[in-house]
Amino acid sequence: MIVKEKYYEIVDEILSHNFLGKIAVDATVGKGKDTLKLLKAVGDEGFVYGFDLQKEALDAANKLLKDYKNYKLFLESHENLDKLEKFDLVIYNLGYLPGSDKKITTLKDSTINSLKKATEKIIEGGIIIVVSYLGHENSFEEREGLDEFLKNLDQKIFKVEKREFYNQKNNPPIVYLIEKKVEK
Repeated sequence: MIVKEKYYEIVDEILSHNFLGKIAVDATVGKGKDTLKLLKAVGDEGFVYGFDLQKEALDAANKLLKDYKNYKLFLESHENLDKLEKFDLVIYNLGYLPGSDKKITTLKDSTINSLKKATEKIIEGGIIIVVSYLGHENSFEEREGLDEFLKNLDQKIFKVEKREFYNQKNNPPIVYLIEKKVEK
């Protein structure tokens, strides 16, 4: 199907490209579902790093990922992804940890700081996926910050696409795709 109905269909479409042997980052690990998708995308020769502020998130993720060895999770903010050298692929799934305290959310400033670092560290041809939800306490401010930041990325260096589920109710997520162009 060309037109997608769920955000994960967009993510799956992106991950269907060849990322074998690459380095990926899950900037917001949550319970590890996106981390697992990244591990499958990079294969045994690749590596996945993940960041989350909540120990309960990393505990759940480690259980889910028990059969994998090629990953490392950090109990810290996605703002610290600049501790990594370079990477090929990053995913952000903004909002809060499902089934937990909805007052603990991603925030505009830390998300924008993280994205600034991600755009510096991503390799040419690399992809950043940002899934943004409305409906939590800080979501509108974060979404406005995302729109402003991404709209102002240098078009000579980055391609930015914004995908919205336009006729869906209940604040469906918006998916932003950022690709760093390859210099010719």
